[in-house]
Amino acid sequence: MLPPLCPLQLLTLGLGLAGALSPSDPNTCSFWESFTTITKESHSRPFSLLPSEPCDRPWESPHACPQPTVVYRPVYRQVVRTEHRKRLRCCQGFYESGDTCVPLCAQECVHGRCVAPGRCQCEQGWRGEDCSSACAPGVWGPQCDEP
Repeated sequence: MLPPLCPLQLLTLGLGLAGALSPSDPNTCSFWESFTTITKESHSRPFSLLPSEPCDRPWESPHACPQPTVVYRPVYRQVVRTEHRKRLRCCQGFYESGDTCVPLCAQECVHGRCVAPGRCQCEQGWRGEDCSSACAPGVWGPQCDEP
């Protein structure tokens, strides 16, 4: 017997985060999910580096004084990107149980099992949408018409 699930495990199952659905499961559908990422990017920015010596004779010629030099330094910026990834979930009418998608019946199949969304397969001797009506003795089937 399996141990009972804790509330966090139940929440994880409810959000569809627990199992890894198979893309080959016919009841699994894919969808595109967008998400954002924040990264730091670096790029070079020019800076003017002033000369360390003062100009004593600026009147003589424009080239007599040391000129500022341009240096490139790395600077950083935050970039927010929207990206997309393909995800899997159970198709409409199915829910995730472990790593498979199983059909969902709105009503409990009292004496049978859920075989497709909203469709019960009744045990021998039972009929009805939810397999709750007994057949007469000696007959069985969905309409209780099989001897």
